Amino acid sequence: MDVQRARTRAGARRPLVALLLAAPLFWASCGRLPARMAVARRAEPSVRAVLEAHAAARPAPPRAGSVPLLLVADGGGSAPAPEKRPPGGSAAPAEVVVSTAVPFAPGELRDARLIRLRDGRGAAVPLRAKPLAVWPQGRSIRSALVAFRAALSPGERAIYTLEYGAPASPGPPGQRADPPGQPADLPGQRADAPVAQGTPVAQGAPVAPGATLDEALLPNPDGPIAAVLPPSWYAASQVCGPQLPAMDDRRFPAFETGIERGLARMTPAYDSYGVSCSGAHRTYYDGPHALYQRFLRNGDAARYRRARAEAAWYRQNELRFSPDRRLAIHVCEKEDWSPARPLSWHTLRRMLGQGMLDDYLLTGDPAAKEAVLAMGEALRLNLATLTGGKEDALRATERNMAWAMMTLASTYALEPRPDVLAALRGLADRTVAWQQQGASGAFEHDLHRADPSECERGPRGGSPFMSALLVDALMEYHALTGDPRVRNVVARAAGWLEERAITSDRRAFRYLWGCETDAYDDSGTADLNLLIVPVFGAAYALTRDPRWIAVGDALADAGVEAMWVKQPKHWNQAMRAFGRYLGYRAQLPGPPAVAQRSAGR
Repeated sequence: MDVQRARTRAGARRPLVALLLAAPLFWASCGRLPARMAVARRAEPSVRAVLEAHAAARPAPPRAGSVPLLLVADGGGSAPAPEKRPPGGSAAPAEVVVSTAVPFAPGELRDARLIRLRDGRGAAVPLRAKPLAVWPQGRSIRSALVAFRAALSPGERAIYTLEYGAPASPGPPGQRADPPGQPADLPGQRADAPVAQGTPVAQGAPVAPGATLDEALLPNPDGPIAAVLPPSWYAASQVCGPQLPAMDDRRFPAFETGIERGLARMTPAYDSYGVSCSGAHRTYYDGPHALYQRFLRNGDAARYRRARAEAAWYRQNELRFSPDRRLAIHVCEKEDWSPARPLSWHTLRRMLGQGMLDDYLLTGDPAAKEAVLAMGEALRLNLATLTGGKEDALRATERNMAWAMMTLASTYALEPRPDVLAALRGLADRTVAWQQQGASGAFEHDLHRADPSECERGPRGGSPFMSALLVDALMEYHALTGDPRVRNVVARAAGWLEERAITSDRRAFRYLWGCETDAYDDSGTADLNLLIVPVFGAAYALTRDPRWIAVGDALADAGVEAMWVKQPKHWNQAMRAFGRYLGYRAQLPGPPAVAQRSAGR
């Protein structure tokens, strides 16, 4: 981070402008609009259409076991040329394959054969449903691919209904799903292999008689029709961590307007940046993950397309695979790299396991899974070299450990092999021991060694923003394993941030804590609050002590006021983290409106 830049911009804030721009979010509180339209009016214009469509299709709360699926014929990445219409008539739109990945909360669904689809008239739609990943604890489905055919004219929208659970009667011929809790592309099984004769069927799970596999119904994430679910569904599924839909964020509306404005007005534009091994970073802090977090919180096709494009761009431009495609590393690593040579620190922070996992869980694209597994295998084979030499590279800075743990957690989420779990648990063991070696609660290390230009003389301290990344990784690990040690580690880290790493005015965190040559006791880095306050949200989620949310909210207010999102790096670091904090605080007890206020100003 450019510390001088942070210090010189500390006074150049315009909170009043942000609040005025956020005013539409408060329109619904006036009580003069029908409830359905009030929801749409308080969201930004680009989101209103999808909210109104969902509301129109479902004026009453949905019955259990169903969710509206919005189809948008926006052209996608492979739209055919418009057909010429005959004089005096109109050509019917051609059917195309539509696919989406439907996430489910832990324990919600165990058998993909219990997924069904109905069109806007209530007619059953033939489909293929395939488990993509399971929650390692309990083995229920985490995400399922749903593929079907639909015909929409360019620009047209339609509302389908996705149903799940035991149906009243057997599904229609042509509906096909792979067996329960067994993604067809788990190790040792071909990705689209038909279910073998004699595959056991779960008791009470009806299967359409004579159903056959339609080989054409494969993932089509960039087809001319996008299919998206309501943001409330994505949030409840926890598929990519805790979330709060943007339309429900009444506590920090300035964040919602500011983060969107930052992306739209970035100069040069976000997607104009190329691959960089130094200087400006396009995907640093995991651009695909940040953009998918944005999509999940809004649920519209345009944001889906943007996140999807970034994920594909990363794979095509920033990953280098081994000839057998078993290993993948970032292109900034030396070309002659092998697992016998430790990956560089710069490479570790550019291997984006979370973003590629998001892409697979939300699209079913096998290329995303290939990237996750190849990066994970490269890192797993490299661990002994990274940690066994003269220096433990993963404990040199908190973010080195964080990125490594994120990559392995993403790998284990898709391929829960014992050797991957052993490697992941080994990193957790090292992290626990690392914190216990000091009394502060920080992950103490030599600050000068990490970046001499930022600390001329350490000797030992910690980095709040890097520690926040490590807590994020620990929470990913905890979600997959339930390791009880994480609770104490996160609570101690939160205590250190609140008591020792905070600036004396209590509006920001010291850029570095423990540096002998610079106390960093100023609020010039308050924009990093948005990256750091999720630690307090995680501490609340694990301890249920609401004090952590009160602490987090006060620092979040300063962070939103100081938000700096003028380059991809800074936009990514704010977007990837703060939505997760909002998801943690949404777990406060009581009705949503009460929860929004309970830790307020």
